[in-house]
Amino acid sequence: MKTFVERAFENIREHPEKEILIGKRNGKYFPLTYGDFGKQISTFQKAMENLGEEDRVVIFMENRPEWVSAFFAVLFKGGIAVPVDYLLSARELFNILKDSQPRYIVTSGENLRKVKEAIKNIGYHVHVINTDELDFSTSSGKFKFTERNIDDVIVILYTSGTTGNPKGVMLTTRNLDHNVRAVEKLGFLKEDDKFVAILPFHHTYPLMATVLLPVTLRLPLVFIEKLTPTDILSTINEQGVTILVGVPKLYQVIHHNIMAEIKKLPAVKRRAVMTALKLFRKFDVKPIEKKVFKEIHNRIGKSLRFMISGGAKLSEEVWRDFEAFGFNILEGYGLTETSPLISVNRPDKKKIGTAGPPVDEVEVKVTEKGEIIVRGPNVMKGYYNKPEETAKVIKDGWFYTGDLGYIDEDGFIHITGRAKEVIVLDNGKNVYPEDIELEILKSPYILEVGIFYQDGKLKAIVRPDFELLVEDGIEDVREFIKKEIQRTTRHLQPYKKVKEFKLVDRELPRTRIGKLRRFLLPELWKEIKE
Repeated sequence: MKTFVERAFENIREHPEKEILIGKRNGKYFPLTYGDFGKQISTFQKAMENLGEEDRVVIFMENRPEWVSAFFAVLFKGGIAVPVDYLLSARELFNILKDSQPRYIVTSGENLRKVKEAIKNIGYHVHVINTDELDFSTSSGKFKFTERNIDDVIVILYTSGTTGNPKGVMLTTRNLDHNVRAVEKLGFLKEDDKFVAILPFHHTYPLMATVLLPVTLRLPLVFIEKLTPTDILSTINEQGVTILVGVPKLYQVIHHNIMAEIKKLPAVKRRAVMTALKLFRKFDVKPIEKKVFKEIHNRIGKSLRFMISGGAKLSEEVWRDFEAFGFNILEGYGLTETSPLISVNRPDKKKIGTAGPPVDEVEVKVTEKGEIIVRGPNVMKGYYNKPEETAKVIKDGWFYTGDLGYIDEDGFIHITGRAKEVIVLDNGKNVYPEDIELEILKSPYILEVGIFYQDGKLKAIVRPDFELLVEDGIEDVREFIKKEIQRTTRHLQPYKKVKEFKLVDRELPRTRIGKLRRFLLPELWKEIKE
């Protein structure tokens, strides 16, 4: 049975005319075939001619077709790819370089200065390859392909830690190949599907969903020039994208904008739309929903077959509304350490509010303390150079996720919170801040909210939709938001109520995949002067 790496190599050799990567520059699309892909791989391998087997190569640049080519050039040559977030500071990059000790760094012109700053005091010579200085047009298209052991480490991904001591997750061919096959076995992808690259490739979720899957299964991947809602939606429509891979924050923003537009409709039409929405929340009839909400589909993406959500928990209300509009959302669950997929909802096997049942060959259990643990071919080899850290999370073959939850009678996984984020109140009661945040976000006037515990109180930092508040003529914003928080949480127990809040007009601190960096909220609270 061929691995995903071998299948990618075979695709280049046997389907040279097939378009696989569709770039975008200055508003114009330019397709790259597997033949072009092979030429780029050849050029990269020539630039890293001294790369030995198991040598590390850091890829430090923005999403672009060359990112994918550089990644496979490393894998084909027998090296280990180390994708790193190009938005990291030079100091943060230095910490990762110090740990991974790469032989090469592949970057782009716009990130070159940061790379040079990061390698100043690294203590050995690192070869820097600037993608923008390579000439792919002269490539012969010939490149080296090295046979790999199924349990060889081929990728190291660094988790977004809070200190200068990053953890590199070692993923093997078996780990990543399992995930590709598990998605394939679900059977919902079609030969004419097309993906879009929105999320950064250095994270395991988009790496799997928008790099490995498309290249292995011969499904084109479209790139976005500017990460603005306008450019994302126009690219989806212009290119006929069928699979949208996103995070809850993306779907929340799209949902918020849809609801804001509905609110602006004339009274009669608005009531008709809301009545239809309530009806379809109860009775899901996709063909009728798509006709009724045709304008919304035309705007977001009339070709879309699936919206896939991961990286954090999706609001049930947002999910129900999208389903009622006639879209098909598949939420899954996973971690970097599990390559990433553990479970996912299927088109024919779905429960809103859950992470779906486990995928093929993956076992999931819940410990007495309520922690979700996982065993299977998707579980990482360990943390790079950190055997003690590895031993803390992998015990008897089971990976301890740090997530809390339960499995219902139908085998669907329910995530209730993160063990590290559970707030234990002075009275001993446990509070899951994300649950409260999801309730508050039901207000159309609130874009973001972050909850933390300080001085014996639950506090919230709220980012309102000031534009909507102005449109509705609301003058006392603070008092209005206070009432919105009270309204959306009135059904919660008293100990779950927010006691204090502050307003901000900027985005809350998040990881690149959209997770709230809760540990930064107390510091932000101190900075806010209302």
